[in-house]
Amino acid sequence: MTGRVTLLGAGPGDPELLTLLGWRRLQEATVVLYDRLVNPSLLLIPDVNTKLINVGKARGTERLSQDQINALLVQYAQAGEVVVRLKAGDPYVFGRGGEEAQYLAAHHINFEVVPGLTSAITGLGAAGIPITNRQYASSFHVITGQKRHGDQQLDWANLAQLEGTLVFLMGMAELPEICRQLIAHGKNPKTPTAVIQWATQWRQKMALGDLDNIETAVKQKRLAAPALIVIGEVVRLAHQLQLKRSLSARHILAPSNLDRSLLFKLQDLGATVDFYVTSQPQRVKKPLPDFSKFRQLTLKDYFSYQYLIQALNAQQLDIRALAGLQLSTSDSLLKQTLQRQGLQIADDASSTNFLNDAKTLIIGPQDLQITAANYYGIYTYQRRELTLEQNLADFQAVIFTCSQDVLDFRRDFSKPEAASWMVAFVTSSKMQATIKTLAFKKVVVLNGDLLNMEQLILEELKHE
Repeated sequence: MTGRVTLLGAGPGDPELLTLLGWRRLQEATVVLYDRLVNPSLLLIPDVNTKLINVGKARGTERLSQDQINALLVQYAQAGEVVVRLKAGDPYVFGRGGEEAQYLAAHHINFEVVPGLTSAITGLGAAGIPITNRQYASSFHVITGQKRHGDQQLDWANLAQLEGTLVFLMGMAELPEICRQLIAHGKNPKTPTAVIQWATQWRQKMALGDLDNIETAVKQKRLAAPALIVIGEVVRLAHQLQLKRSLSARHILAPSNLDRSLLFKLQDLGATVDFYVTSQPQRVKKPLPDFSKFRQLTLKDYFSYQYLIQALNAQQLDIRALAGLQLSTSDSLLKQTLQRQGLQIADDASSTNFLNDAKTLIIGPQDLQITAANYYGIYTYQRRELTLEQNLADFQAVIFTCSQDVLDFRRDFSKPEAASWMVAFVTSSKMQATIKTLAFKKVVVLNGDLLNMEQLILEELKHE
């Protein structure tokens, strides 16, 4: 049976700009072939058993030729796989999406195209430049900056006379030639010009100038590919419309299972949150203890509670089976969750006092070393063998929500102990001992509710 191939646009770089259909197709995929400029965090969306293949090409080098990529798409589809070809930007905007679609059609493969947001538009918007504006431009033109086959030249005479916004993609290597040709063919040398590197991402930078001096501005800002070149009067609006947020340009490394509420708060403040691969918790299926023998129930973390409820449901019980027990936890996020459900939670001191009490039942991960007699290991971790191509030097901070996160962080990065420039945020003061060998610049305990956590991170990382 023939499978399906989805040519999927990943967007300009920010993983939140992936479309909803794109997200669903990644979840369904059994094979993903992805490009070099795709955000690594998107590779956490597919199932743990999905085959991931890096086919990214850089200027002058390539992992696989286009012919080899085409052949793989057909091979996997004919084997019945659900294939996603994950491409930066939009598949049909100056990529090889059209060629891949033609190849698939010629081989009678079931395929579809899921558009992605192109940087030619979204990248400008992220830098405060509207691609059209009634005062300045009523049209726009997107041009490839790479030379055509046989060094065939663009129609510079026509391009120089266009009054709309000119956007060159993949043109950084040709920037001097682009400026020279446009001026030589009649474009006003004082036409406002911008170059935007890494648009929509934490490392986004922009150089502003005119057509005749943008090269100098680019050198001063030390910009390089990948970048957009924008030429036109709309560039004048960049100073007025650039969005300034408290955590813009801040890059935070977090566990892939980070609480969504905290993740969204940080993103709304302008931070980019990318992930290290955390081991996936799985419930251990075994009979529950007799709760009537205990007076105190201590939950180590959110997963302890989640899998306890699953275990209760499996035995046709619900949370009423815990009636009469005093609940406690040192996990502040779990405490908030339980309180929102109307449950009374003992404070941390009560939790600590009862640890060695015969009437206290402690529930947590199976492989956690706890000496208390009444410890019930309700879940364990499944290790996902996936290494994201993240560079530790690109991050200013890291978040740890449990001791397992620290183990996963050590596994994912070759020299984690060298991250002396990073601020580490932990959700429990007990974790400070766990990370003391990792020589972070500072360790901040995220005590309190979600709002307090947000404020603590903001105070440490905000722009002065």
